Amino acid sequence: MSTRGGGAGSRGGSSGGGGRKRRPPRRTSASDRASAVVGNRAVRGITYWAVVAVGVLLLALWIVSGPACGISSVTVNGYTGKDTAAVQETAELVAGTGSMVRLPVGDMRRALTRFPGVIDVDVRRDWPRSITVDVTMGEPVAILAVESGGRYLLSPSGQVMGKAGTAVGLPVISVKTLPPGGVLTDPGQRAALLFVGWLQPEIAGRLRNLRFQDGRLFAELANGLELRIGPPENLAQKAQALAAVLSQADPKALAAAAYLDITNPQRPMLGSKIVPIPEQVDPVTGTSSTGDTSTVDQGTDTTGGTENVGTTGDSVDETSTTG
Repeated sequence: MSTRGGGAGSRGGSSGGGGRKRRPPRRTSASDRASAVVGNRAVRGITYWAVVAVGVLLLALWIVSGPACGISSVTVNGYTGKDTAAVQETAELVAGTGSMVRLPVGDMRRALTRFPGVIDVDVRRDWPRSITVDVTMGEPVAILAVESGGRYLLSPSGQVMGKAGTAVGLPVISVKTLPPGGVLTDPGQRAALLFVGWLQPEIAGRLRNLRFQDGRLFAELANGLELRIGPPENLAQKAQALAAVLSQADPKALAAAAYLDITNPQRPMLGSKIVPIPEQVDPVTGTSSTGDTSTVDQGTDTTGGTENVGTTGDSVDETSTTG
């Protein structure tokens, strides 16, 4: 009996000192194994389709940018300039940078608008592998003369249309540097172009060195007469005043004048050149007189109004051309 009791106590002590009893390992059921297999297959499937998608994308990129969609021929329509061969060659070079899927419209426009007279370009597809470039020609309204060198044709919107070459009969707008992007954006330069737009072509063609300086517009006429336009305001009225003076003023007065001031379009002024009075010698006494006197005639009025202003050593006759 004592032996059984000791054995029972011994088992009890062992149970108490060992803490929790270890559970036997759980056997994986058939359903768990099936779920694991399905999960592994799903991961492999996702990986497979991801690789396929990347491959398809790379193939598509190769097709778009590769020779399969390359542009094989270019047709240029609408260009009427002398350098047609250069335009065609430029269009073909630019076409080589694009494809039938990705037409190089922007590059084509930037390249061809550098040629004289070109103001816009449109590119369209001619499947399977050709494109047509339609060129829009414009009539230049002025020549842009850059101080550092170069003469360029200018469109009515202020866009540089290409080199002017030997073009004549257009007003000349002077700037220090070629405008960024090939478009006039400076307010003063835009005002000069706007003034040209208000003039009749035959009058505008007589303007030289039209410029914006110190907040005012200046120019010269073809005969050398300085034109003072003034601040860039009331340009339509000033253009009318210039046309009226050139058509109504005495040609001799225009030829003798040094400048024409239309700052106030209601009273344009002609200023005459300084004419030195020759020295006069008294034949009896041998003394000279009026040797240091000059005459300045400022502002001749076609209506006859005159204002005399006396100055020391000078005689100034100031008149207005319109009254």
